[in-house]
Amino acid sequence: MKYMRIIMMIWIALMVSYMITPSSYASNVPEDVQTFAKGQGLDEFKKMVLDDPVGYGYENEEEVKSVTLGPGFEVHLFDSNKFKKVSDSLIDVSKPTGQYDFIVQSGGVGKSFLSIEQFEGKFRVVLAGGDASRLDASLNTMTKSLSTNVDTLNPVLIKDGNIRYLAVKIDGKEVNIPDVPTDKKSLMGGMDNNQLWDSSKTIDFLKDVQSQGVDPEVDGAGGYPVINSGTSTNNYMSITIISLAIALVGLIVVYMWVRKRQSLK
Repeated sequence: MKYMRIIMMIWIALMVSYMITPSSYASNVPEDVQTFAKGQGLDEFKKMVLDDPVGYGYENEEEVKSVTLGPGFEVHLFDSNKFKKVSDSLIDVSKPTGQYDFIVQSGGVGKSFLSIEQFEGKFRVVLAGGDASRLDASLNTMTKSLSTNVDTLNPVLIKDGNIRYLAVKIDGKEVNIPDVPTDKKSLMGGMDNNQLWDSSKTIDFLKDVQSQGVDPEVDGAGGYPVINSGTSTNNYMSITIISLAIALVGLIVVYMWVRKRQSLK
């Protein structure tokens, strides 16, 4: 019974450690995702883009072959049902999707996107291409404004239609920056990617857009935010449960082994 009590104490400690882990850690890119992106993911990106370098925005094959993997983020989407309850946080009105967007850099500057997701237990590339220069500019503005680097900030990436926001909480206050260039800031109520914005201001703007029922597919409305409620609830809870189950089985096996050893003495 002595050993069983020890095993139960270890099990309880594991449960507590999982329960108290801050939810913000879900926005980190897991190591296995990062490893896949750096290796097979980037290789697949190059293979696809090499079929038509110019079409993907590259000068030639040499530029494609020299690209490197930049920062990555788990993609979040807005949940329209939460907007009524939250007034100052984009992060709190978003949900993780389980998809990861990486900035692919050419000469140290953001050029394209590499998007990865897990499917049937394996990682796969779901997107290669697009224009990552706007998000790269947003990230540079954020890190310079806050005098730190992306790893320290760990910003949350939120996609809304064709607009990407980077949001982060600093000293209890949330700020964000949309990947909207200055010449398009009229679409964002005057907000662009040249400075940080209080998320309360962005929330007010998005609520106004939502109340107007703007349809981005209608002529004249292209580029407006699309507050999407059809989001994934994947927050790695299943992974946590599986890990705990494996840990419990392992502890039981150890206990049975110890009991067997004692009976043989």
